[in-house]
Amino acid sequence: MSSEAAVRLAEIACELCIEAGIGNLTMRAVAERAGLTPPAVVYHFGNREKLLLAALEALRQRLLATYQAIVAGLRAEAVGDMDAHSAICAALIELVATEGRAFAASDDMARALAVTAQAQQAGAVVAGMYGDAETFWRALPAVDALPEDARVLCVAVPLGLIPYAILDRVAARRNAMIVQAITRLFARLHGAAVILRETAGDLAPLEDEARPEGKQQIVEATIRLSGRLGIAGLTHRNIAKEAGLSAAATTYFYPTKEDIVVDAARVVQMRAIDAVIAGHVPPPKFPSRIALDADSEERSELAALTAFMNAAAMLPDLGNLAATFRWIRGLAAVRWLRARGYAVDRLDGIIWSSATTPLTRKALLLPKAQRAAFLDDTAEIWLHRLFGQS
Repeated sequence: MSSEAAVRLAEIACELCIEAGIGNLTMRAVAERAGLTPPAVVYHFGNREKLLLAALEALRQRLLATYQAIVAGLRAEAVGDMDAHSAICAALIELVATEGRAFAASDDMARALAVTAQAQQAGAVVAGMYGDAETFWRALPAVDALPEDARVLCVAVPLGLIPYAILDRVAARRNAMIVQAITRLFARLHGAAVILRETAGDLAPLEDEARPEGKQQIVEATIRLSGRLGIAGLTHRNIAKEAGLSAAATTYFYPTKEDIVVDAARVVQMRAIDAVIAGHVPPPKFPSRIALDADSEERSELAALTAFMNAAAMLPDLGNLAATFRWIRGLAAVRWLRARGYAVDRLDGIIWSSATTPLTRKALLLPKAQRAAFLDDTAEIWLHRLFGQS
């Protein structure tokens, strides 16, 4: 993709993915926005997969430009004496406000490309994006003065906080959460005493409800389809077809699409985390059991959970689902950390969940044989750095 026209088309494709989700990316949609005919887009890219790959690279360049602007602003003379804590808070607030949807879109784009002929090229772009992000967080004022083991966590935690932060559409509340989380992170990194807050919500593992056969079929069909179509592509009709039921059956059990998605998301959350840790004291090498399947690929339930979270952040009609995910964020991590013997609260759970999100993504970029050991060994080092010996 070398021509100026192809670059512009890729940027338009990137914009469409951010605005409406990858399910709405078509050659025709890009052509219409560019004022061209679909064959003109086909001429440059050949097929939708290659167009999506080009859009992912365009998104990388977009984020890189944002990173550079934020670093330049924070390193301006007027704020040259800013400490690392303040710099990270300011950068994260700005990044979420300007590019939050872009991060959600990039994850969906990468997942979609991972099962195509463009998987290797997409993996290289994703690896480059992680490199860009690491360079960005390390380039913020005063971060380079921190010890290396602290710098590593000052990259991982803010990056992992982004998908959680974008679930909250109230800017003031979202920004307050960011400041609270980064403040707690620095307290933990400095070994300072923290005042633990009572954890809201029930920390007991979720229990699935007993559903009638048809209702259960609809939930299972929704989970399967979400991985192939994205949440935006779900309809009562195609869910019914996937479930082998009539459209009337889906509307009988679930009047709206959001009702289906919320119930399916609850099941996915339970399967992704609760079913793994319920009733067990987690052994040392446990993160890989949560994140990876027997073939060292990402567990399908965890992948579906991420897809649901991204959709909740991007789609206005899934506001209730976004609120649900904000509520449960960190609660499973609290159970896990307490079972390991750490005195923590939900804010610590949010920090730990945030740290392990990019850690899992980085592990998946490695050869399969290295993934579990990298994930478990790094997580153990980070646990001790944040919370001390259990």
